[in-house]
Amino acid sequence: MAENNSRPQTETDKPAGKKRIFQRRFRLDELTLFILLSASYIGVAITDMSPVNSHRYWLFMVPLFFVASLVTEWPNIRNEKHLWKNILLTHGLQWLALLVAVELVFLIQQIGRLNFETTALILLLEFALVTFIAGIRMGWLFRLTGIFLAISLLVLAYLERYLWILLLLAALILIIHHYISQYRSKRSSDG
Repeated sequence: MAENNSRPQTETDKPAGKKRIFQRRFRLDELTLFILLSASYIGVAITDMSPVNSHRYWLFMVPLFFVASLVTEWPNIRNEKHLWKNILLTHGLQWLALLVAVELVFLIQQIGRLNFETTALILLLEFALVTFIAGIRMGWLFRLTGIFLAISLLVLAYLERYLWILLLLAALILIIHHYISQYRSKRSSDG
């Protein structure tokens, strides 16, 4: 007869199970945050380097954020805190509004009123704003993502302006590192 090692769940086991669920949920939230931020930064780079492909990319980003918002809301739906159709309608309208705003930015760019660098920054601003507003309703993940996108927008705006200074500084640091490494290796071989 096989021995059954499973025992009935006690009250002390429940907090451990909740802790595992919280850790798993937190990891999923971190992964979502990483994907949304990375995809946004890639979008800025594509807009700067390959403007023709950027329109399609930013249009792809809206459904990505929409799906991420639904994934983030899934525990509320599963726990019956919110109705599925209400979540779908609310999120659908919000991200549809962003899609229209993205299209308007590209329309203004095609008219010739925006250059590619400015277009990328405006799109990032739109995503930051809509994501933060979604976070007001949804929770910390989207608020944090919106804040990171807004901070990134400022960093990118200044970075592009002072990029040549940063490149010179990076080259200088590499040259100094090279000479220090050579000096150390020469000194260790002499000693």
